[in-house]
Amino acid sequence: MNPLIESWLLQSAVIFLVLGSVAGMAVGAMLLFRRERLQNLSTLLDRWISTRRFDRALERRITLDPWFYRHRKVSGVLILAGAVFILYFFGVQLDRAETVAGLAKRFAYPQAYAEALLDGMVLCALLGALGAIVAALFILFRPSMMRGFEESANQWLSLRKTLKPLEIPRDGLEVYVERHARQVGIFLLLGGLYTLVLLLIWLSR
Repeated sequence: MNPLIESWLLQSAVIFLVLGSVAGMAVGAMLLFRRERLQNLSTLLDRWISTRRFDRALERRITLDPWFYRHRKVSGVLILAGAVFILYFFGVQLDRAETVAGLAKRFAYPQAYAEALLDGMVLCALLGALGAIVAALFILFRPSMMRGFEESANQWLSLRKTLKPLEIPRDGLEVYVERHARQVGIFLLLGGLYTLVLLLIWLSR
């Protein structure tokens, strides 16, 4: 990895941990000495946000099949031309040795790892191009043979069942903190102080 990126990620992680430690100490102190203020803040911040509004856009069906059949000659020629270009570029035009050297230098990968990565990418591109050529030929000359495959492949998958667990409120942690406010406050205060001291010692070296 680039040393500049590594340094930036490390600094971001340290800042995040320092802020988290300070925030944990503040919450712990409020649980011990200003519990009523923390309850008022919790009541203000506890706003239920439903995911139904966000997944409505994902639940809309976008059908492109009629467009392809209506303009099957144009779409077939474009798909065929793109697939042939991919075959030519990755099969003839690509300089494997130069590309491997560039990948190894750009991302600091070992030579063998860069070769395996490039071979996998090229294989996926070639297989995808061959599949696109077959689909383009069907669209151009036998579009009716694609309908059976489309009917079996175009299965609608709704996200409502997947996102339904997110619609269930879970206040178990909040109830537990309210019941054991003093113990949780001491744990947060000492844990935040311990983490902050370790970070400051590490930064001072």
